[in-house]
Amino acid sequence: MTGGIPSGPLVNEHLKWCPQCAELFQNAAALGRRLASSVRAAPRAGKSQLAVTEALIANERGVRAYLRSRSTRVRWTLSLLVPALLLARELMRKRAAWHELGTPRLLGGLLLVGLLGLVTRSALRPLPVERRAARLRSALAMVAWCLPCVLWFAPEAQAGAAELSGDFTLRSLSCFAYGSALAAPSFAMLWALDRGVRVSSQVWALAAGSVALLANSLLLLHCASTNRAHLMAGHFSIGLVWLVAVLLASRRADRAH
Repeated sequence: MTGGIPSGPLVNEHLKWCPQCAELFQNAAALGRRLASSVRAAPRAGKSQLAVTEALIANERGVRAYLRSRSTRVRWTLSLLVPALLLARELMRKRAAWHELGTPRLLGGLLLVGLLGLVTRSALRPLPVERRAARLRSALAMVAWCLPCVLWFAPEAQAGAAELSGDFTLRSLSCFAYGSALAAPSFAMLWALDRGVRVSSQVWALAAGSVALLANSLLLLHCASTNRAHLMAGHFSIGLVWLVAVLLASRRADRAH
């Protein structure tokens, strides 16, 4: 209530076995400080501090409130459920055979999936509110967008001119739309599972990075093209477009507040 954060050996020992207090102290005690400031600012006529706090919690209603109230582990599992189902669907469709992918592209796809898990975990378990932590999350978002581009250097990728004529534009737009549409639910899940009062720009950037990783993983199994121009226009551009879009939207929302 005074604005300070308790610390010391006794506090650390208590946090080891008390999950409720652990929630209050997560993310530099953001939840505890927010509840305390809300209680101080709220009118106290006829209301106890406990009643005001309970009223704040009672305002959380609906599906998103239920999802946000789950533990970090459960929320992380839920965030990976949609990508897992989409990847399983593409594998069962067998649009691109395993032996046609080649070892470099296959390893690259596994790397994309692994980074997807790291990105979603970072988005759902915010780091302390510090400049260094914010820069780290921004860097992770950029890596999530840039990493799919390493497939451009795979030995199987070719700069053949045959695919640049005719339906090149249509094929590229088709892959861009397909990957974006399938990855959009994963983006929405990260928004629904985020606990912030207002989603931060770093979380939006990480969500856009998750779209890039998931979309390119799905297109790796969906589209057998190895033409570098097509990969850049129809596959790798997804992350850039989403990243620019969410950053512009986030900055506009910040100015509005």
